[in-house]
Amino acid sequence: MSEGIVHADVKFKKHQRTEEKDGATASTVNDATYSEISIPKDGRNQPSTDTNDISNLSTKNTELQILQAAYARNLTGLEKDFTSGNKDCPKPMNCAKDWEYYEGKCYYFSPDELTWAQSLDECISRGGHLVIIGSLEEQKFLDQKIGTKITTEPEDKFWIGLTDSINENEWLWVDGSSLSTSFWLGNSEPDNWKGNHGEYPDGEDCVRMGEPGGTKEGKSWLDVNCNRTQRRICETKSPL
Repeated sequence: MSEGIVHADVKFKKHQRTEEKDGATASTVNDATYSEISIPKDGRNQPSTDTNDISNLSTKNTELQILQAAYARNLTGLEKDFTSGNKDCPKPMNCAKDWEYYEGKCYYFSPDELTWAQSLDECISRGGHLVIIGSLEEQKFLDQKIGTKITTEPEDKFWIGLTDSINENEWLWVDGSSLSTSFWLGNSEPDNWKGNHGEYPDGEDCVRMGEPGGTKEGKSWLDVNCNRTQRRICETKSPL
């Protein structure tokens, strides 16, 4: 038994009156036992519940803070690993049906022929625009792709989004940006040819490209009359 705790059994005599058959009463005595446990009031042997609860909460809070810090460190490490590894991962090639992926963009090579203006409208209706070529790598990609699609027929070419129809010799892309890198075929292009008999009085203000099998340096641009019908290359950003 713990020190300071007093246990005692106390017996009392309990009188009980009973009534006899003849109306007389009799008295009997029964023993009754009562138990008592006495605990000292100073509480030295009784733990403080409030103090323990606060201590436990403080301990748990410290443990959670430690776990949180460890989680943060691990997460940072995983992010670094993911970022480092992601550099070597191929980019998602998410292009609509009949579009081809290259470096974050999607390209559509049409089988049918339209004028330059009609081609521009048709590309816009597909959510894109006539292609804007910004680098040698992109030009070579398109040049090689077209080389596998066109025939040996001399007029089987593709429109691109380049024109000087606003101001002669001021070549602009369909987004309004100026031409900075060009890939004209030969030294005579662009020549603004008006035809052998003047059949193209407006000259040649739109650009097409393509040679069977592609070209070594990607130089395959020709300026032609915008009312000619050609196939087209539409371009849009690849959805992520």
